[in-house]
Amino acid sequence: MRRTSLGPRWASLARVGVAVVLSIGLVATAAAQSPRPVTFIDVQDMRSFGSEAPSPDGRWMLYTISTPDWQKAQNQSDIHLVSLREGVTSSRQMTFTKEHNETSPRWSRDGRFFVFLSNRDAPSNAARQNQLYLLRPDGGEARQITDARDGVADFGFTRDGRWLVFRAGKSGEQQVHRLPVAAIAAGDAEAEQLTRQPAGVGRWELAPDSRRIYFIAADSADPDERRRVEKDFTVTVYHLERPLESLWAIDLDP
Repeated sequence: MRRTSLGPRWASLARVGVAVVLSIGLVATAAAQSPRPVTFIDVQDMRSFGSEAPSPDGRWMLYTISTPDWQKAQNQSDIHLVSLREGVTSSRQMTFTKEHNETSPRWSRDGRFFVFLSNRDAPSNAARQNQLYLLRPDGGEARQITDARDGVADFGFTRDGRWLVFRAGKSGEQQVHRLPVAAIAAGDAEAEQLTRQPAGVGRWELAPDSRRIYFIAADSADPDERRRVEKDFTVTVYHLERPLESLWAIDLDP
C-alpha cells in the first residue's frame, strides 16, 4: 500500500520534527523533578509517536501519540497535527477519545481532509474493530465513512486521488473494497466490494498508474483454521502445511 511521501530527505525531517516535539515535552517534565537515573519503568511510561504522514503540499504533518496504561495493560492513541514550517508551538491534538484509539492517518491527495482508523464506535463484543473516519485539518467532528461488518484492516488512496481502497472482513476472509473520493467528500459514498477470494486477500498494493490493485491470496482455504477463527479458539500449530499463494491483479475501473 502506497503512502503519501515527500522523499527520504523530507521524511527524515518529519520524523526528526516529531521527535523534537515529544522530547521537549519529556525534558520539561523531567526538569520539574529532582534529577535521578532513568529506570526501565520510566521508559515504559513514556509516550511514543508513530504513523507520521506529511501533507501533499509539505506544510503539515499528521502523527499519532500513544500513551501507555499499565492498569489496563494497553495503549491509547490519538492523532496530532503539526506545521512543518512553524514547528513545536503549532502542534495540536486532533482527536480526544480517552477509551478508544485513532491510528494510521492518511491525507487525501488534495490535502483537504484526512482519513484514519478508529474503534471509537466498535460494538462491546468487538472492541478492537476499526472503521474509517474522515476529519478536516481545521478541526470539527470526525465523520464515519465505512460500516464494514467485521471492521477495516487497512486502506490507501490511489495516486490520482480518485479512489480510497480498503481491506475489510473477518481474519482469513478479508476482501478489497473501494470508495469514490468525490462521494466521500460529499457525504454520500457507498463502498463496493472488488474481490471475492475464498481464502481472503493478504498483502495488497495499488499500481502507480492507479488503474489496478495487485494482491496476494492463498489458492485454497483451510477449513479447520476457519472453524478455529469462528469459535475464537487460539492454537499454535507447528510445521503447518500452508497452501500455495498466487499474485493477482484486478482493474480498479472495471
